[in-house]
Amino acid sequence: MKKWLALLMSIVLTLSLAVPASAAAVEVPKPEKAHLSFNKDGKFTILQVADIQDNAVLSYFAKRAIVYAVEQAKPDLIVMTGDNIAGYNCKTKPLARAAIKQYMDVFEKLNVPVAMVFGNHDDDGTPYTKQEQIAQYETYSCFIGCEGVVETVTVGDKSSTNAGTYNIPIFASADSSDVAFNIWCFDSGNYNPDPAYGGYSYVFPEQVKWYVETSNALREANGGKPVPSFAFQHIIPPHIYSALKEVPAGTAGAVEHGGKYYVLPDNVDPKTNWLSESPCPPDTSFKPGYAQVDAMLEQGDVKAVFVGHDHVNSYVVPYKGIDLVSSPGITFSSYNDAHRGFRVITVDKANTDTYETYTLNAEELIRGGKFPDPFLYNFRALYEKAADFFEDLWNKIKSAF
Repeated sequence: MKKWLALLMSIVLTLSLAVPASAAAVEVPKPEKAHLSFNKDGKFTILQVADIQDNAVLSYFAKRAIVYAVEQAKPDLIVMTGDNIAGYNCKTKPLARAAIKQYMDVFEKLNVPVAMVFGNHDDDGTPYTKQEQIAQYETYSCFIGCEGVVETVTVGDKSSTNAGTYNIPIFASADSSDVAFNIWCFDSGNYNPDPAYGGYSYVFPEQVKWYVETSNALREANGGKPVPSFAFQHIIPPHIYSALKEVPAGTAGAVEHGGKYYVLPDNVDPKTNWLSESPCPPDTSFKPGYAQVDAMLEQGDVKAVFVGHDHVNSYVVPYKGIDLVSSPGITFSSYNDAHRGFRVITVDKANTDTYETYTLNAEELIRGGKFPDPFLYNFRALYEKAADFFEDLWNKIKSAF
């Protein structure tokens, strides 16, 4: 009888390991479950969409540019790098929900996997929290991100929450379990909660700790070798000012920061890279802002950090073996210039230590698009003024009630 009871208990224990409760404890994260992989030609292409930063009603031209960019780049993954909405123009939760719906409906129809990180404006002035926004993203089948690491830093009476930090493994092939590449998605925050510094925020300590631990786990599973990776986030790290070339005041094309002047390094092609405004990282004297990239240098896995934030900049600048890559914004509602557009990045499985990248110009995409887009684009200024008028009218009606 005792042997029978022992056998029965063994069966129950074995079955208990397969029940949903146990499965939930080891549930595969959504980015891993998506099982993105290199194509049969050995390539993997990413389309970076930076700074849509529109209102509850997305610009017609932004929508069309997105469609044309996807048609031309044929990406395996779209990564939105923050300021996806303009929180300051979405003063209610319904307006913020509508803003997200505008572009996510487009992505859903395009049927391309989408990941995103937050920028400083996504929760800026709106009651729609980051966690609530992520929950809305998760209602779309094309979205493969997740809430990931959530951390709140409080200094005095000021608090800031970073959410949606996670990684996306890229497998060697559709039927392989080997991770051949990795995508880090970091929430770089909104504004520094430390009033002694102010300015833009940074990747918080728990996020950096998670990155190091996950990077080590990937390395161990990869036979002790770092898994080549990219990082995507909104705000550029402060290391950019060590990577740019300092020049005398009055130098043509130089931008000013902290009383010093900078241009792109000599080995960066000015025909395909441009520095049109001073990069806006966290306060460069704020040492915790450096921890993320310093950890990446120590881990040795990240090949490039792709950012948005500085709408009119676009460059690839090397820093100690990591490229700092700024990409143009796509917004038609916030500040931008004729360079607005997208960045395309392609990795070849045959050599994951390097990559190819170029930008797609939004105006060229629209002008080369289908009728009536090229025609309507000539009247975009009138269109934008009309949109601003109706938005202002709507806000006045809301405030009256």
